[in-house]
Amino acid sequence: MPHPDDSSPVSAPDPDLRHRAETRFATQANAGMDAFMSETAERLVHELRVHQIELELQNEELRQTQEALEWSHARYFDLYDLAPVGYLTLSGAGLIQETNLAAATLLGTSRGNLVGLPLTRFILPADQDIYYRCRRQRRAAGERKSCELRLRQASGQQVWGFLEIGLAPETQGDQPLWRLILVDISARKHSEQALIDTRERLRRVAEIAELTFWEWDTHTNEVFFPPEWWQQTGYSLDDLPDQLEGWATLLHPEDRVRILDILDRFVAAHAAPCEMQYRLRCKDEGYRWFVARLEAILDAQGVLERVLLVHQDVTRRKASEDRAIHLAQHDPLTGLPSRALLDQLANHMLASARRASGQLAVLFFDLDHFKAVNDTHGHPVGDQLLQGFASRLLDAFRAEDLIARLGGDEFIVVLANVRDREDVVHAARSAIADLTPPYPLAGLELRCLPSLGISLFPHDGDTIDTLIKRADAAMYRAKQISPGRYQFATEALDPQAQTTAGLADPLPMGHE
Repeated sequence: MPHPDDSSPVSAPDPDLRHRAETRFATQANAGMDAFMSETAERLVHELRVHQIELELQNEELRQTQEALEWSHARYFDLYDLAPVGYLTLSGAGLIQETNLAAATLLGTSRGNLVGLPLTRFILPADQDIYYRCRRQRRAAGERKSCELRLRQASGQQVWGFLEIGLAPETQGDQPLWRLILVDISARKHSEQALIDTRERLRRVAEIAELTFWEWDTHTNEVFFPPEWWQQTGYSLDDLPDQLEGWATLLHPEDRVRILDILDRFVAAHAAPCEMQYRLRCKDEGYRWFVARLEAILDAQGVLERVLLVHQDVTRRKASEDRAIHLAQHDPLTGLPSRALLDQLANHMLASARRASGQLAVLFFDLDHFKAVNDTHGHPVGDQLLQGFASRLLDAFRAEDLIARLGGDEFIVVLANVRDREDVVHAARSAIADLTPPYPLAGLELRCLPSLGISLFPHDGDTIDTLIKRADAAMYRAKQISPGRYQFATEALDPQAQTTAGLADPLPMGHE
């Protein structure tokens, strides 16, 4: 044991260790032996024993530290080696020096086979520039950088990886060590791609169906339009109004009051979605037809917050419907109303005449010897003759009169606002005069005289069907007497009238 006066350097005693050793010694002291020792020997034994206890305490602490170190190492193994994300250490040249199990699994190679390989061997060539750029940015910025790239496993299978790059605090020679975190994001990338594909399909469906949407804040009256609006209306977002009142100015004047009323009623009672159809003025100043479905968007308290309007451009559909309706209601050869539309329009005219206590006349035209034209010159020439006859009918009567083709060579004219019989006589004579001249067709001069029967409302009937039947009968009577003449229904049924000079008025000069 060194002498107290020895000047050799010694470590400073640990007072806590000395105190603990003294405390343990006091519990172990043997009082029987102290009686046979001198004071000097007793002090020497005491020092030796306390020093021994200090060594024992230090050994215990060392053992505990070793156990803690082993436990910490095991915990580090759990945290590092068994972590769900990959950890890699790369040399300055980019060679793999150390990996955990997650990184080895992600790269599809055992840990032992990875050591010494460049990481770029597992990065898809098309994405290697992403990796190098990320490393350069880490050097320049001095902070961790991350990127997403595609990895190619040893089996050739491709996976998506999220890579975070940093520098280790230690170096290897004069070269830095790279620390990388690698996470498998294949599932996320596949979900993102599926979402992108779904959105693209929905976009295409909406584009094909000509669907889009807009929103209306019922509290502020603000309206919000998506960029897709320009495809349907031609307006850019800067052109579009931001208030409902501004949008309403784009509505067709005939639709404006009705549509605003629908919106008001929807806000008042938004229990169920509803639809509305309207015309909207577009950027080119033309109007297009839209159908909008209104959906209520409620807040957490169930109070109406906004209205979502999903609308569809139905301009082409409306045009097709109008064409279909026109074809269903009009004669395809002459373009004149057919029997279905004739009944509809004539009944309106009849109702108006009935309300005004007025008169109405039905004129039934038939072309004499028209079958001979078809048989001699063919149906194309016959069709041209019918078209020419229809054209002359349109010129012979007023715009307010109704002109229709029943079929074959039979035509109906309904005269509105008839004052008296003489008014009808004048119209009949004028029409026969216009329809009698020959028709120059296919190098021919075809002459086809019209025969005309006339019935009057209310004298000859109270319905359109009755009036047409009476006029039809009168037309056949006129045809029997002489083509190119007219006959009133009353005269055709009155035997006494047939002997009078008024049986059939002669044609104007030159039309006998």
